[in-house]
Amino acid sequence: MNVLIVDDQTQVVNGLIFGIDWTKIGVNEVLKAYNAFEAREIINSYSIDLLLCDIEMPAESGLDLYQWIKEQNIDIECIFLTAHADFTYAKMAMQLGGFDYILQPAKYETIELTIMNAIQKITLKKETKKYYAYGKLLQQNTEILLDNLVKDWIIRKNKDSSRFIEVLSQIHVSLDSSDHIYLVMLDVFHVKETMKSWSNGLLKFSIGNIVKELFARYGQNVLVAQVDDQKLVFIIYAMNRRLIDPEGVTRQLNRLIEVYQSYYGCDIACYTGDKIVVAEAPDLAAQLREMMQNNVSLTSKVFQLKDRTDQQTVTNPIPNMKIWSKLLEQGDSEVVRDQACELLDHLAMQGKIDAEFLKRFYQQFIQMLYTTAEIVDVPIHRILQEEDRLEKWLSSYTNVDNMKELIAYASQCFKSFPGSEDEMKNQVDIILQYIRDHIDQDIRRTDIAREVYLNPNYVSRLFKSETGISLKEFIIMEKMKLAQALLKSTKLPISIVAMKVGYTNFSHFSQVYKKTWNVTPAEERQ
Repeated sequence: MNVLIVDDQTQVVNGLIFGIDWTKIGVNEVLKAYNAFEAREIINSYSIDLLLCDIEMPAESGLDLYQWIKEQNIDIECIFLTAHADFTYAKMAMQLGGFDYILQPAKYETIELTIMNAIQKITLKKETKKYYAYGKLLQQNTEILLDNLVKDWIIRKNKDSSRFIEVLSQIHVSLDSSDHIYLVMLDVFHVKETMKSWSNGLLKFSIGNIVKELFARYGQNVLVAQVDDQKLVFIIYAMNRRLIDPEGVTRQLNRLIEVYQSYYGCDIACYTGDKIVVAEAPDLAAQLREMMQNNVSLTSKVFQLKDRTDQQTVTNPIPNMKIWSKLLEQGDSEVVRDQACELLDHLAMQGKIDAEFLKRFYQQFIQMLYTTAEIVDVPIHRILQEEDRLEKWLSSYTNVDNMKELIAYASQCFKSFPGSEDEMKNQVDIILQYIRDHIDQDIRRTDIAREVYLNPNYVSRLFKSETGISLKEFIIMEKMKLAQALLKSTKLPISIVAMKVGYTNFSHFSQVYKKTWNVTPAEERQ
């Protein structure tokens, strides 16, 4: 416990240092300062728990010093000392959150007792923070334990349900091997850019809160475990053994899909079956995972195991890609892109694509690209060189969206390497038109790249080489030009002007405008 005494009178400081038995009341170190400036230097250099501070000091008062401490979010208790019985001082001291206010001269015993009370409060706060940190760590460890436990039990098929139930009991979840449950596997896709950076279980937390609330209305408990980046498992059970009916499960899962789409803008597919006893979960999980893997068209709905047909693997023949190879040789990459993507869309709409079909399609398409690249002398290694996309390209067979993106990107690359000057200018014209058509939106490089079927890094390099200005700078300048024209020629509120050029944050719009034109939007309007 460290204490700082601040007073401009040397006699008062020395009197407090030698008049109080600091060791007896548990203080390790007592520091001193004779003005607010010295006090701030000490506070910035040492960990101070308690401040004994004179109110009336030259240059800067003790009240000002404590106000600065509060503004810096430094957690220090303060006992104010003053020789003046001024109610205004006392009121201000309490408003700032000071621990106490002592009128001088006061007996050392009185000051010592006040300090002891302050130390008790400080000790209690530290203990509370410590136990809160322990509780938070325990909660995090419990979530990690549950994730690994469920993953080991139903994904790795460790069928020892008794061990599973035993460990659950340690985290206060009571299940018996004969209890009935519903097992649900969930996949999240079309995830927004803002969610891709989520970490520390935020996806699990957000979905878990919604699903627990939905099923709590039916008296059901839900264990939520995350088994992959965007894949979760639910175990639905009832403490009173009154399990919800299958139709109720489907109804609430459909509601989950609607709510998550509404709040976060991404899609969810749920896979489940009839109720089972706990020991049957690993076998059911294998069937649900197979359904999940075959949803390569990323359909957002509740898939029921009982609705799955017993049809054999899709036997649709893979199209003859020699035709696409000839088209790429002739420079007709857009035709290849359109034909391949339309074919996949058509088959997906008819439900004729499963994981096995898409994997064979992917293998033959990659083979066709390599064969054609050798013929036309296109450096195939440059097509798949983007580090941030390479892993995605190598697993494009997992769903139709990724496969179509690979088709569009690879087809365009055949056109872009080496690429004539006229073609590059045409691509820049398309980019310019896209920016002007979407000036009222938050234009991102990835959106533009998707429009011209190029990769984002290449778009940036191409635009800079053809225009002499970076893509980001050009977009900002176009928005600011339009904003300036609207401010000068209309009476629209500045907030509406900001929205018309794609800014939802008014403060950010004002900062960018000031940086561009050296005046604020309000000054421009005047």
